[in-house]
Amino acid sequence: MVSTILFSTIAVVSAFVFFQYRILQRRIEEAKNSGFKYAISPVYFQSIPWILLQNIFIPFLSRLPSVWTQSWLPLSKWGETWHEGYEPFRRMNDDTIMIVSAGGNILWTCDPEVIMQVSTRRNDFVKPTEMLDMLNIYGPTITAAEGGRSTAVWTGAIEQTEMMMQKWLDNSGSISNLNSDAAKLALHVISKVFFGKTITWTKDDPKPSPGHTLSYERAISTVFEYNSTIFLTPRPILNYSPLKVHKIAKEAFVEWGKYMEEMRDSTAKHLQSHGLKEDGTLLEHFVKAGTPGLSSPDLSIPETAILGNIFIFILAGHETSANIFTFAVMLLACNPDFQLSLQTEITTLVGGRKANQWSYKADFSKLMNGHIGALMKETLRLYTVLPFLPKVNKTKEQELKIGNQTHILPRDTLVMINTSATHRNPKYWSEIRKTARDGPPYPLSDFHPERWLQSPNSKTSYNPPEGAYVPFAEGYRSCPGQRFAQAEFCAAIARLFSEFSVELVCKPGDDYASTLEKVEQQMSNGTVFEMGLKMKQPVPLKIVRRKA
Repeated sequence: MVSTILFSTIAVVSAFVFFQYRILQRRIEEAKNSGFKYAISPVYFQSIPWILLQNIFIPFLSRLPSVWTQSWLPLSKWGETWHEGYEPFRRMNDDTIMIVSAGGNILWTCDPEVIMQVSTRRNDFVKPTEMLDMLNIYGPTITAAEGGRSTAVWTGAIEQTEMMMQKWLDNSGSISNLNSDAAKLALHVISKVFFGKTITWTKDDPKPSPGHTLSYERAISTVFEYNSTIFLTPRPILNYSPLKVHKIAKEAFVEWGKYMEEMRDSTAKHLQSHGLKEDGTLLEHFVKAGTPGLSSPDLSIPETAILGNIFIFILAGHETSANIFTFAVMLLACNPDFQLSLQTEITTLVGGRKANQWSYKADFSKLMNGHIGALMKETLRLYTVLPFLPKVNKTKEQELKIGNQTHILPRDTLVMINTSATHRNPKYWSEIRKTARDGPPYPLSDFHPERWLQSPNSKTSYNPPEGAYVPFAEGYRSCPGQRFAQAEFCAAIARLFSEFSVELVCKPGDDYASTLEKVEQQMSNGTVFEMGLKMKQPVPLKIVRRKA
């Protein structure tokens, strides 16, 4: 009996290995025929088992001779491509390389010419739905429309920033966790714009609504705090696991789903009675587009997609805005000279008006064309929204032209636009080393927002080639929330720095130089990818009122 089981196991394993070997041989042949430089990897970047177990294997793989791993491992580590930056392409001496594995071939690129072809040929290269299925936890999602809500975002961002500033002042100006506060600010703004619900910065959690175990505020904030757990945990495990983290995530998931359903249903009833006004919330626009009888003649989006789109729009909006704001404020705190220049310009542009007299129409463009816009661009260059943007040629082979060469990309090849490498490609971005750091990424050392400003010797700022700067993606399906994020960022930064400066806090026994060095380490090695780039540990900061 035992020998039979053993023999059967060996037979199954042998058959699996042989099958994988044959697949790998076919993948290698496809890579050769494509004409791209390639490296063979024993793991597939998109494999869920690899994603979940890579932290166990990577320490062992890293101890192997580098000649065995340096061609494939840097681009096979999920969540680590930002740290690798341009180095994998430098080693291969090419800006477009193919990583070959039995799981599939992946074409990684940081070449603007390739990026523009992949981004603009909307019918040839599409978003890989299997990669995005993990986001469909409340239903299918589609690309959302901006909805013309920039004015509401602007006003909401100023109001929420003032509440955040007051929280810091109540704590003697101390900022203990900037990213947490930035996430709250972004979530409150998007809640107001999307649902018409105002959330204040109260210390006490409001009571749950009837039929709920969590309040609206607690449900939405907990869902996004535990989003990685909700996305990656199989639903049966999430539903029945005794682990505390799974219980918290499940409760928030269920409660927020119920709140969304209630808001969807009440909004549909309201629209049936009163119709959609021009200044309606984004929720009203989504419900109208996906509810039979409200959208004419056909549904703009499937009825089942309403909740999914609500969720993904909020997830993307709040994560992106919070992370950009956090890194931008950190960069300003570490660069007081540029911070002062930014503050001086804000004072000049708003002309002594109080913040409640500012307006999106009158002030946004002026501020974004100056230091605030330069700050946002440089922050997004150093800390991309996503380290990679996936595309796939699902239906047939596609030609890609690089210079005078034409490459044939096999059908169903995953194309990864490596934004981190693109934004550090030395062909288009000069490395401004302000400190003698060895080893990438060290964004603080390369922070040079002045590149985006007009200099005394030039009437124009730096304008990178198309495809060399892709913070919000390029082409037909570029980020629909771009103007949303810009309006929120501009209003929040302008409001904060019009009245306060942000400074690093030196711990006892540390001088400013040693503090700055530690912060630089945290902003580099201490940065991780969790549905977006963020620092693992908060950096203590403080706000100081500007002198009149």
